[in-house]
Amino acid sequence: MFKTKKYNYIYPKDKSNIKRLFNLLEKLSIKHPYLVILVLHEYYRCLYSYDPYIKFKISNPSKRIDVLVHKLIDFVSLSLEMGSYNIKLNKSFFFDNKDKNLEEIKKRTGNVYGPLWKRFKKINNLEAIKLLKNRLPIKDLFKNKSVLDAGCGGGRYSYAIRKLGAKKVMGVDYGDLGLKIARANYGKTKNLSFKKGNVLNLPFKNNSFDVVFSNGVIHHTTNVKKGLSELVRVCKTGGNIWLYLYSTGGIFWYSRYLMNKLMKKIPYSLSQQFLKIIKMPDNRFIFMDNWYVPIEEHCSHKDVYTYLKKLNVSKVEKFVGKNKFDLDYSLKKYKNSKNIWGEGEIRFLIRK
Repeated sequence: MFKTKKYNYIYPKDKSNIKRLFNLLEKLSIKHPYLVILVLHEYYRCLYSYDPYIKFKISNPSKRIDVLVHKLIDFVSLSLEMGSYNIKLNKSFFFDNKDKNLEEIKKRTGNVYGPLWKRFKKINNLEAIKLLKNRLPIKDLFKNKSVLDAGCGGGRYSYAIRKLGAKKVMGVDYGDLGLKIARANYGKTKNLSFKKGNVLNLPFKNNSFDVVFSNGVIHHTTNVKKGLSELVRVCKTGGNIWLYLYSTGGIFWYSRYLMNKLMKKIPYSLSQQFLKIIKMPDNRFIFMDNWYVPIEEHCSHKDVYTYLKKLNVSKVEKFVGKNKFDLDYSLKKYKNSKNIWGEGEIRFLIRK
């Protein structure tokens, strides 16, 4: 783990209201857990500068968040006055953060994402191609290259990389359900294959791939440093590594920590059913991702950069996402944006 101050965030001026909201939600999770899901759905989506599904009534993010927090405090306070049948929640999908069983952690992580990927339709999978195009730091990064997708999940990015010109793509993941979905959707795609493997101990020899792609994976493992060293190990000398990690700072990442902690008290199945009732699109899994993943590490750019240099890589470049909902895109657009999004997101192109 990186030795950073665990929650060294750039707090909003009025952080007391955010803490007050979550203290109230803690009580509400006992009486009316489904209302907690409703509140956090609204709160979390409003932490972004852009929502492709529901238009914001207040365009300025700082003002919108401040107004919303006050309104949600009133709503939750009123909700606590309502009667409750004291329903007994199904304990089948809770996770104890004190559990250090690595196999159980990996299994739980797979169980969070598998059901979400399963709901993806063909058009949702094809969206990955557009997302990658808007984030490519080099236009022909994958063209005619052998590529490893380290932590491929349901395989949509593996497929997108192949369609963007890669000569050969290998997707690796530890989750059986994710691999089953990947093979069912893309198993017939030429020069695209999938294999079970641990990203902290990749089943490949040194210098095996021209490009190693790791998109939002190793911050969900028990050892970020080991994950980074494995990505570098299997990349060929002179090859490139695409790395995406969660960063830290601001209201956004602080709230993710609070939500992840709180939602451990509410069953996964209840949240999934409730979001389905409100007709949330199948490809929108930013909520369940954060709420239920067993491990979510937040890293600073400086710490990741420093460790990569210790691995003797030749170059580390930061690149900025061009999608409207990418935090780095928002950081450039708004004044005092670090108070909301902190360091943004870690997107590095690494040359070995």
